[in-house]
Amino acid sequence: MSTTADPNRIEIALDGLHFAECLRWRDGLLYFSDMYGDSVHSFDPGTGELSVVGEIFHPGGIGWLPDGTMLVVASEDRRIMRVDAAGNAPYADLSEVAPGWANDLLVDATGRAYVGNFGYDLFAGEQRSTRLIRVDRDGAIDVEPGELLFPNGMVKRSDGALIVAETFGHRLAVFSIGDDGHVEPAGSIALESDSTPDGICIDAEDGIWVASALTGEVLRVDAGGRVSARHSFSQNPYACMLGGEDRRTLFVATAPDHEPAGRRARTEGRIEALRVEVPGVGPDGLGG
Repeated sequence: MSTTADPNRIEIALDGLHFAECLRWRDGLLYFSDMYGDSVHSFDPGTGELSVVGEIFHPGGIGWLPDGTMLVVASEDRRIMRVDAAGNAPYADLSEVAPGWANDLLVDATGRAYVGNFGYDLFAGEQRSTRLIRVDRDGAIDVEPGELLFPNGMVKRSDGALIVAETFGHRLAVFSIGDDGHVEPAGSIALESDSTPDGICIDAEDGIWVASALTGEVLRVDAGGRVSARHSFSQNPYACMLGGEDRRTLFVATAPDHEPAGRRARTEGRIEALRVEVPGVGPDGLGG
């Protein structure tokens, strides 16, 4: 794709996907889960090369341990898997503590993983809150304090705070993280009342880009929730990530909807891209 500096020009970087989600930028490549294509990919935007790096039924969040081992959420199975060239291996079983499908995750520099879950059956159940799950390197699993309404994407701010998108809470929840890895609720960032924050990423000025799926736009917000940039898309945006050579390309995963049967049957998902002013930050684009 080209690297046009026009901030109003949106290009299609990649199409023919089922449902791209959980975008990451690592070592010059864009990684993402094609949830209803049951695969995890890397994409080189410079060459256009697309590679399958893992095959998992309904993959979700992606992260890396300090030794470079890739972790991927198996959403419907409510597990975390190790993924490498030799195949997949179990890492953590969350089925006893996650009341809904497992969702996105953030793996910090120490190797702790923070994992969200739907909290209920999104397609048939009554909406209810849930909590984050923390998985330590020694395998310990804990449910963390703080009720969340459909926790989704996560980033770490430069002050160490963990920021979690609450899709149906129309806000970003803020947590402090203790030396032992436990989190405590520390406020929230209110968004516009119709915003549905799904995937998020963070830039070098602590600006948070929010994919607001049901309003068809991505927003850049500051710590007070003030919007400094807004871009609309022809399909619903579900995730975003800053990458490219200078980390000033905003990649956005879009699809017509998130209904499982339709997304499995058709390949209408895309990754679109536009240029922004402030670069991304962090070894996987999630800060911290």
